[in-house]
Amino acid sequence: MSDKVDAYIAALDGWQADTAKLLRQQIAAAGDLAEDFKWGHPMWSAGGAVCLFKSFKSHMTFAFWRGAQLTDLDPRLEPGGSFNMAAIKLTGPDQITSNEVGRLVAAAIALNREHGDPMKTARA
Repeated sequence: MSDKVDAYIAALDGWQADTAKLLRQQIAAAGDLAEDFKWGHPMWSAGGAVCLFKSFKSHMTFAFWRGAQLTDLDPRLEPGGSFNMAAIKLTGPDQITSNEVGRLVAAAIALNREHGDPMKTARA
């Protein structure tokens, strides 16, 4: 666990704090991931970058580096950015379940095992 992630979550209020706690707990439970704090938000990796969440004024983003390959698991994933990223925009409480988080993170880890680190393979 990262002290910076602890501080990030502690600075959140209301539904965002509750959602961040749920996401962190379920991400950790989904597999052997390293937790880090990069680019101003929490992120997790296993064989390369897997997922992140980021809080904004009125929403949270739960994103995956290989998210464009996960849209069949959750149609809320909207592709965008580099590395085949896709994100779910959360705008209130209870918009994602523990099972959904676990399923997405496990699938993203499996993609990294199969294809390697998305940040390295995107540059190759």
